[in-house]
Amino acid sequence: MLYAKLDQHGVIIDVSTEQSDDYKQLVAPNDPNVAQILEDKISNSQAKGILTNSDSEMMRVLEDLIVLLTEKHIIQFTELPLAAQKKLLSRKWVRGLNASNDETLINEDVPDDNDSFI
Repeated sequence: MLYAKLDQHGVIIDVSTEQSDDYKQLVAPNDPNVAQILEDKISNSQAKGILTNSDSEMMRVLEDLIVLLTEKHIIQFTELPLAAQKKLLSRKWVRGLNASNDETLINEDVPDDNDSFI
């Protein structure tokens, strides 16, 4: 979510990801004024860094979505391409190993051995 700081005429002069006394109004990132402010604030290298940092979080979202869809029998795990099945299973296995060795790896609920993609 993005919050805008407005000038005395109600024009957006800055945006923030956190709401505060100065940043009160919720705005859409695709608003032309907001997009221009964001573009000015974030260089290409910063944008790539932000995307790279969010990739692992997004991967976990997709993994959870696949689990949800399979549990609801909307899709079958075996319908996924074999390469995707292997990657998902290997990530689940590695998360299981790291859960006992390194709690700070990712702050998330790690599925136990009874959880399954199938």
